[in-house]
Amino acid sequence: MLKFDKMKIVANVEDIEITDETKFKAESQDGVIKTLTYQQKKPYSLSIEVRYDVGEVVIEFTGKVLGAKYPRLISEETIKDCFEAINNIGFCRLDPEAMMEADVVKCDVTQDVKMQDMPEVVKFIKGNLISYHQYSCRILRPGTLVLEKNVVTNRNKRRLTLYDKEREMKMAQNREYVISNDLDGKYEGICRFELNLNTKKQIREELEISNTKLKNVLSSTAKPISKFISEAVIDDVSGTPSDGWKSYWQRLVLKDCGYDLERVEAKLRQYKSARNARISKFMAPFRELLQVEEESPCNISKQEILNRLNVSN
Repeated sequence: MLKFDKMKIVANVEDIEITDETKFKAESQDGVIKTLTYQQKKPYSLSIEVRYDVGEVVIEFTGKVLGAKYPRLISEETIKDCFEAINNIGFCRLDPEAMMEADVVKCDVTQDVKMQDMPEVVKFIKGNLISYHQYSCRILRPGTLVLEKNVVTNRNKRRLTLYDKEREMKMAQNREYVISNDLDGKYEGICRFELNLNTKKQIREELEISNTKLKNVLSSTAKPISKFISEAVIDDVSGTPSDGWKSYWQRLVLKDCGYDLERVEAKLRQYKSARNARISKFMAPFRELLQVEEESPCNISKQEILNRLNVSN
């Protein structure tokens, strides 16, 4: 079952009833209200924009709307709890049944995986991209990795973030939320995988659905996070480097590039007119050498990561 930590939907304006207009910021023209806007950051992020001029309401919310149920995330099982929590704020009422026909225009597909060896996983992914030309990988801070597919247009961009959820929930800005919802210890050893889908085209393709109605998004059986990792990361490095002349100069290249495989690939592209399809072949011996040269080689594998993702579904 797919789960999400953020969702933006567009519904018919008739599917929301405003019970306290004073909570909204109004925009009028000639004495007629065109839009009503509400935004909050705490205790969870919520944005509601009622667009009377075009007959729609845009709602964006995060999984934290679920309170004590936050570890379950937004899903087919919890979506009505999300709408009920918004209704309980007291200034509007959403029709949960009608909302299932709303269009999802953005969403973050999310998986929480028990992973005590998260640094190993981050290290493995960063060191085993199928192509550093096709994908970029950044470590923003300890325990947080961002993997992106390099494309020209934003509508085709894919971004996967891995981060230490336990560390995030222990941050000062989250303490009140954690305490009030009795979530202490609920994220121990959890690594969060989060895939951002920012267009309807991305949502249709990655979730393998014909349209982006909320009911279809929530019932999708696709595995977009596993698919993205399968495409971006190579299979396990195998083989043992030789001690010949070729291995010697490969070690020199590694050293010259600061043992950074992204720089090695850039160097190969500079001196070899290699097609993308062949780059992985040229890079293989450097990956093998790096495994040998490192004092603490990775003890994780691509298949092990995929297995853990499948178990967490």
